Amino acid sequence: MMRCAALVIAMALAIGPASADPVELLAFRDLPRPEPTLQVAYGEAPTQGVDVFLPDGPGPHPVVVFIHGGCWSATTAGREQMRHLGPELTRRGIAVWSIGYRRANEAGGGYPGTYQDIGAALDRLVADAPTRRLDLARVVLAGHSAGGHLALWAASRGSLPAGSTLHGSPGFVPRAVISLGGVGDLATFSRLVPVLCGPGIVERLAPDDRLAEVSPAALTPSTESVIMVSGVLDRLVPPWVAYDYARALRGRSATVPKLVEVPDAGHFDLVTPSAPAWQQVRGLIKEALEVR
Repeated sequence: MMRCAALVIAMALAIGPASADPVELLAFRDLPRPEPTLQVAYGEAPTQGVDVFLPDGPGPHPVVVFIHGGCWSATTAGREQMRHLGPELTRRGIAVWSIGYRRANEAGGGYPGTYQDIGAALDRLVADAPTRRLDLARVVLAGHSAGGHLALWAASRGSLPAGSTLHGSPGFVPRAVISLGGVGDLATFSRLVPVLCGPGIVERLAPDDRLAEVSPAALTPSTESVIMVSGVLDRLVPPWVAYDYARALRGRSATVPKLVEVPDAGHFDLVTPSAPAWQQVRGLIKEALEVR
């Protein structure tokens, strides 16, 4: 553990000073977060719900599925931490389906519950699409931090063996999966999880005998467009984490992840509307959905 901590510190020092300060966690926490258009429950736990933001107009609307981060831990905020991005996209005609889920250290979370929640929330999207005027032919999966891991996993769960309790298909092929400072290779990143997130998280999220079922690097994505966005100044999930995922897919998958490094951006710039990094992320979403 001491060596992991030393590695994180060394990476932070190696990054050097920025021309513009990255968004810090406290500033991200203080962002105003409007209420969603509606909330949809897909289970009995309070965290088993979806925040839905709907644009004006008859639709059918293209959709961004957001999956929040927070170290896979119940000690952090849930899906409400992504609510500030709802109006950012609905005013551009894009609907938002923002998933909450049971975290690794809450009742029913970890393996398999956390992953089953993601699957159930995506199944609910398919079921509700006609009544909510949502276009399943134009969907992007996007996850921040721990949510990036879950978005990559969700797009790859169809490649699991049929006998796996987590096998399934979301009922649509996403136009793209966009990981925002997310983790694709749990095998290489797991040594840092106790340092960053606390003890016990990785053991409940990815037991040794189940790692091949829950690490996206061991699976095959259903979409040809996987975009790994990293802030160059991200001290929590540095750009090398995206490279690890791309390296793991090389030679065994037709999908070649696109690696995007955003200068002067930290971990939270990627999901902060006032930061230039978000303008770039929003552009990637609009391009994938063919929204002008």
